[in-house]
Amino acid sequence: MHSGNFHGLKTVALENKFFRIESLAEAGPRIVRLIPQWTGENLFAETPQFTVNAPYGEYHFYGGHRFWVAPESLSKSYVPDDEGAAVKEIENGIQMIGVVEPGSGLRKTVSVQVGSEQPFVIVKHRLENFGKATIKLAPWAITMLRPGGVAILPQQVGNVDADGLLPNRRFALWPFSRWDDSRLKPGDEFVTVRSTSTTGPFKFGYFNPHGWMGYVYHEVMFVKRFGVRRDEEYPDFGSNCEVYTDARALELETLGPLVELAPKMDIIHTETWEVYNINNLPKELLAGRSLREILA
Repeated sequence: MHSGNFHGLKTVALENKFFRIESLAEAGPRIVRLIPQWTGENLFAETPQFTVNAPYGEYHFYGGHRFWVAPESLSKSYVPDDEGAAVKEIENGIQMIGVVEPGSGLRKTVSVQVGSEQPFVIVKHRLENFGKATIKLAPWAITMLRPGGVAILPQQVGNVDADGLLPNRRFALWPFSRWDDSRLKPGDEFVTVRSTSTTGPFKFGYFNPHGWMGYVYHEVMFVKRFGVRRDEEYPDFGSNCEVYTDARALELETLGPLVELAPKMDIIHTETWEVYNINNLPKELLAGRSLREILA
């Protein structure tokens, strides 16, 4: 574990032959940099000046990866986390422990572990209820990626019942989203969302049965994998997978099922991150389709 600096904030870093990962040392839990060694460039967006006024004070986005709770609200999602976090070493990684949040009594912990022989990262998000009331919520893991790439969202294909009569896809759109947004390209097997300098926001959510979503930036593809539970209730019209974009960044977001989190209980939401050169993608990832074809 090494020390570093992110726009004046202290960081701790993990490094192996595949990439360097930096997390804030005294705030968060936040992961602010993911740098493939072969590019030397941060895949994550860096937005240190981007803030929002919220009930408990000014919320700093910073960029990179953060851990929220859904459904989204100013009082429960935008809780400032600028101080009080602690970082400790664990096997093959680090654990970032946040403070107990005012109002909700929730505490967030994010653990990051890296392997020495494979280009992947295991990120575990733990949510604990230290309050006195049961809260209905879902864990929500959000990664802000630098603009200029394309998100790839695999879709449900084929029948979901023996007769082939039931619908197999459902989508969520936010009030600011438009179906005719030029950044959105619908497709039967894959939907893509392009990150451009367009200033207006766009957000799209759906139930993703494949358990992965990706982002292509130049010669790199970043992949997030997550668990899928078909028999559980998810927020945002049943979405376990969402993408948001504006001029600052493109966000890949995964959500766990809604739960009634009682006092002294906790839940864990796990993602696995993979980073590939686009010329070396696993054959099964795109179901036989070429990346060039999907992005065309």
